[in-house]
Amino acid sequence: MKNRFAFLLVVFVHGCFASDLAFAQEKTTTRKLVICGGGSLPDTVFDKFRELAEGMHPATEPQLVVIPTASQRKVDLKATQELWSARGFRDVQVLHTTDPDIASTDEFVQPLLTASAVWFDGGSQQRIANAYLDSRVDSELRQLLLRGGVIGGTSAGAAIQSRVMIAGGKNEPKISTGLGFLPEAIIDQHFLKRNRLARSLAALRQHPNLIGLGIDEGTALVVEGGATEVIGKSYVLRLEWGDEKLKLDAFGNGATVPLKSQHDSARRNHACS
Repeated sequence: MKNRFAFLLVVFVHGCFASDLAFAQEKTTTRKLVICGGGSLPDTVFDKFRELAEGMHPATEPQLVVIPTASQRKVDLKATQELWSARGFRDVQVLHTTDPDIASTDEFVQPLLTASAVWFDGGSQQRIANAYLDSRVDSELRQLLLRGGVIGGTSAGAAIQSRVMIAGGKNEPKISTGLGFLPEAIIDQHFLKRNRLARSLAALRQHPNLIGLGIDEGTALVVEGGATEVIGKSYVLRLEWGDEKLKLDAFGNGATVPLKSQHDSARRNHACS
């Protein structure tokens, strides 16, 4: 059941804020995303991720590509394959570079052409953006979604799925540009655990036509087209400005989180390709 609370904060808003959202041209009915708030995730999250990957080609073994670029740790291919094998994936490849030129080569993107699932590890979301934004990897990830594949990620791997991306900051966010698989929202992670309400509110003040999604540790928001489901131990908080007021709702395990906002029509009118 949905655990929900709401309150209204009256604030004075000065000036007009313009969003730098590049609204997705892809058919959002095909997108499948697993957006995780970090920390220790329950098995049910990975079970759902595998289920969505299997749905692309039910008769074949799902092919997973893990992208660990957010982390500065040395990539351990064997450990990564063993970890994901325990989660039900036997066909696992790792894709990693910090060079955007390499990320646009035919050889580098080859694993994405047949993948049914991609997972972004945690670390720094800006490292992911620096390497892959507007590269061949970026375009092949969108093609994967159009083919019915699934993209998941935790912590930095969640934040990167916004277009307007919180790249860092404690109370005042550093705003950057993410890959935009969920362009209608600004995603923040470790939300309750690290008390990130203030920085999400600050980000939304700069982009009030978007919604905010604060995903706590141990919790995932699963998106299938326009449908959503919360899986995990804690909450997904949804924030939205409207009529100079903030609406905040919390959604627990099994709940549906609305993605549409009162600004959707205006956003589509100002969308760019």
